[in-house]
Amino acid sequence: MSTVLAGPLAGAAHVRPDGWLATPLTTDRTQAEAQARSLIQRQHPTVPGPVRCLTARYRTATFTLGAPPRQLLKRHGDEAAYLGEALAYQLLATERVLPDLHSTCDATRTLMVDFLDDPADIDRTGGFEELIATVATIHTAPARWPQAVSDTMAPWRLATTMGEPAPGWIRDAAAWRRLLQLTAAAHGEAHVPLGHLDLKADHCRRRVDGHLALIDAETLRPDLTGLPDLITLAYLAQTEGRNLPPRAVRQVYRRCINDRGAQWSDADLVTALAAFADATGLRSLHGVEQ
Repeated sequence: MSTVLAGPLAGAAHVRPDGWLATPLTTDRTQAEAQARSLIQRQHPTVPGPVRCLTARYRTATFTLGAPPRQLLKRHGDEAAYLGEALAYQLLATERVLPDLHSTCDATRTLMVDFLDDPADIDRTGGFEELIATVATIHTAPARWPQAVSDTMAPWRLATTMGEPAPGWIRDAAAWRRLLQLTAAAHGEAHVPLGHLDLKADHCRRRVDGHLALIDAETLRPDLTGLPDLITLAYLAQTEGRNLPPRAVRQVYRRCINDRGAQWSDADLVTALAAFADATGLRSLHGVEQ
């Protein structure tokens, strides 16, 4: 299902072995910064300087631009991750749930976005509920897509995928079909099931317009439904010290997503959660189904 660390999705998500990336990026910050300056001169010549390396990892590197920082350059070593993040910005362009995108470059696998340094405190009163509402906004974004985007994403509509064989990584094809049918009943067969966000407290930032935004959108996929994110929210509500029981997470999520056009009943949502676990081999639903 995924290449990210398993965490709350243990059993359904798997870690790739060391050395899987054919052309890893340098982890030397000085070298990474020099490479970024060269890329900017060739591909993004109008961006503000100076360039400062924030992170240098074998898969991704990030750099602030300007003093004080105004924009962020993100470079991907993995083409699939770059394409996934670029797609996320295109699919969520009008929702105000990500930093604003300024430019992309396929040749260098780089994106230029607003630099958001203001944390969105999800520990404050109502903060976690705001995060749940943001996730629900993302899950229902396909209902608000312009026609051109909707037409481009037609191959991922449930009306199409429900008639196709289950993906190779699915362990129980019948459970997978049951999950898709329940999702179609709640969202409609024209729905594209967005999901699989990299949800962490330190990925929640505040946009200049005040909205909560999520950074690191490279994991978003148009074929998994929103269930992995609901499960992750329940996990976060327990592991990061928040006083929100898993059942309450499900109830807030159902209210938020139904307010945005879905029609989930609580019984169907619980059944869908169980179907996702059966289909993928997920080891725990972290109490969100109770």
